[in-house]
Amino acid sequence: MIAFNFCWLYFDAECSHRFLHALRRHWFTGLTFTNLHYPLSAALILAGAATSRMTQEDEVTEAINWYFGGGLGVAMFTMALIGFTHRNLDPTGTTRLGRNTQLGLRCAVGVVMICLPLSKLNPLEMMGTCAGLTSFLVVEETFGKLHRGEPISKPNASEQDLHAQRNDEITETTSKVGETKEGLTRKAD
Repeated sequence: MIAFNFCWLYFDAECSHRFLHALRRHWFTGLTFTNLHYPLSAALILAGAATSRMTQEDEVTEAINWYFGGGLGVAMFTMALIGFTHRNLDPTGTTRLGRNTQLGLRCAVGVVMICLPLSKLNPLEMMGTCAGLTSFLVVEETFGKLHRGEPISKPNASEQDLHAQRNDEITETTSKVGETKEGLTRKAD
């Protein structure tokens, strides 16, 4: 579950519908994007090695807990930094949650994961907590990327017709307002 969520978050790193990739944006962002993959890979390897030990034993050393929590936390924080290297091309305020909010939540979850070994949870509880945190981020970012006013679920045929009628009414009203403004402008001249 954790691996699936990390995969989802990695390939949705930009947190926007339209973006300019870091490699195309500027030489510095391209270099930063590339070099951020080294700590990301190292952190995931460390967390994976700790996961192997955590699934084999009921009680693990404190160091294994720190490897697991620290590895996942650093990986999450690094993925947030990778997301910041891309340029958002979506107009401001068009999505339910802003890009900086989504990437900031990744950083916050990364800090929580790093501090998780302080809670003295057993290995199963620790992995479950991390699975819950990453699942929360997947849901939050999927919801956050929806356009404002866009329904959460796909409307049925009758709701689509009603939505189309409302859009037509809005278009007609907008065009009438525009005609009225043009007429007032002509009278003022």
